[in-house]
Amino acid sequence: MGGNAPAEREPTCSTLIVAPVRQGAPKMNIGLIGYGRMGQAVERVAVARGHHIAGIVRADTPTLERERVAQDADALIDFSRADAVPAHVALALQAGKPLVIGTTGWDMQREAIAQQVHAARGSVLYAPNFSIAVQLFLQHAVNLAAQLLALEGWDMAIEEIHHRGKADAPSGTARALAQRLQRALTAPREAVYPVPATSRLPDHQVAVGVLRLGNEFGTHRLLLDGPYDWIEITHRAKSRDGFAYGAVRAAEWLRGRRGFFALEEILPEILAHREEH
Repeated sequence: MGGNAPAEREPTCSTLIVAPVRQGAPKMNIGLIGYGRMGQAVERVAVARGHHIAGIVRADTPTLERERVAQDADALIDFSRADAVPAHVALALQAGKPLVIGTTGWDMQREAIAQQVHAARGSVLYAPNFSIAVQLFLQHAVNLAAQLLALEGWDMAIEEIHHRGKADAPSGTARALAQRLQRALTAPREAVYPVPATSRLPDHQVAVGVLRLGNEFGTHRLLLDGPYDWIEITHRAKSRDGFAYGAVRAAEWLRGRRGFFALEEILPEILAHREEH
């Protein structure tokens, strides 16, 4: 869900259901980095959970104001642009505040940023997709594919669909699915986008399909084709609030911890906590 979308407000979803922070848990001051559609969704969910928005950092926010927001915040949540992630990490480390990164498209810089965070004893948690349901979708899709592709005659492909304004392709979630599949399969397969236009797709490669259409929040699909069966596993987001909910839950978890974390690593701890309704 990367990219800094226009800052017009999206109508509040009338079916937004957000559990409050558990009783007795401290409320947080959350600084927003980026105030496109995702930043606004994070604001809705954070406020619904009883948190306060300490301030907003936009692309044109002056340095002193950025530093003030970081100092006033208990945690920062970044849904902005991939090329701005290093500067936002530096801002969080300088202020000594935890940072949740929901921006995608900065994979090539991840190792260098991880080293920077560890060296500064900082606190960063990232994910290509902060939907908790998507994280479970990835786990189960990979497990199923690993078992079926161990049999004869099975093939697979990945498809993702997003709105026209999305800045990266394939999506971070599609890349994450491909990477997890590559690690899980006995005979790894390379994900390819776009597919060859003038030649056959080699057996060791997996096609990744990308569609950009209208206002689609995000659909991800793993397709499995076997000699006798066809299986599709699909996750489709109903709104951006699911991504925002996961990011706010991540910020709540990250407070008081140090390190460089992926959401998939700490997901069992989030799932183990039963939200009050």
